[in-house]
Amino acid sequence: MEKIPIMINGLPGNVAKIIATNALADGRFILIPYSLTGQEINDDSCTLTETNGEINLKLVRPDVREQTINLIKDEFPFFISIDYTHPSAVNANAEFYVKHGLPFVMGTTGGDREALSQIVMASDISAVIAPNMAKQIVGFQAMMAYGAKTFP
Repeated sequence: MEKIPIMINGLPGNVAKIIATNALADGRFILIPYSLTGQEINDDSCTLTETNGEINLKLVRPDVREQTINLIKDEFPFFISIDYTHPSAVNANAEFYVKHGLPFVMGTTGGDREALSQIVMASDISAVIAPNMAKQIVGFQAMMAYGAKTFP
């Protein structure tokens, strides 16, 4: 089975670290050694520990991502971006993914969800946009939907 290249964006954030570490352990994925991050992040890289040792990922701030994405795409012509960045970056990141033809999973909650959907619908790329990926909130939403349907 061919491994799927993925780029986890949002490092060095906790959720992105957990997703990246689990993706490495899964064995079905190739983790691209770059991660989009916020302008306020001072670190240039993030190190993750896996069973075979450590992997170092270069953090790419918004002010250099336009130049860097072409280098990344030269090395990895196809990959899926997985976004666990900051709510304030949701729409700008989606526009970036669409502009560069990058299929993505938006795991970050927030932003203008209507505009996010419109950006993707007007493009040729595939995206998964979860309304909320926090397990407690998803459980609560399911419980409320069940209650509303069962007890109108």
